[in-house]
Amino acid sequence: MTLTLFIGMVLVMIGAAAVVGSRLPKTHVASSRIRLRASPEEVWSTITDFACHPDWRPGLSAVEPGPEVAGHPSWFEVCARNIRVQFAMTESDPPRRMATRLVGDKLPINSTWVYELRPEREGTVVTITENDQIYSPLFRFFARFIISYHGTMDVFLIALARKFGETVYPEHLSARQETPS
Repeated sequence: MTLTLFIGMVLVMIGAAAVVGSRLPKTHVASSRIRLRASPEEVWSTITDFACHPDWRPGLSAVEPGPEVAGHPSWFEVCARNIRVQFAMTESDPPRRMATRLVGDKLPINSTWVYELRPEREGTVVTITENDQIYSPLFRFFARFIISYHGTMDVFLIALARKFGETVYPEHLSARQETPS
């Protein structure tokens, strides 16, 4: 009886999360930034050397080269449990700006990240802006209430700072939900 009750409670919680998620907008835009003592060229070199990302990014076990996508380079990030996620660079203006996006058909999410590097004094301000469309109501719930819209960017930025021997606390510039159409 206890197992049945437990399973029932889990199903009710998943159902409630799906209902709440279905009422959230599918699209959001969020930005986070940090300041590093490294030059824009050093930061650019680090963030565009995708093959070395597993050396400093937590949860990333490998990066494998992928085929060109619409004339742009792509790669696969291999995460926990050998989950492979493909990304493509869609814009590159060294050492100032890069844009990447998730690649794939029938994904539960459509995501782009824009990285902006701005020189400041003797360092660099690194800003990431995420623009997501989340199709799955459960993913929307978890992105909003469990992970937070800034969560993945913050993990990346904190790891990037550690790569340069620095400790940072990302500044959240914005988080905006788009109204459903």
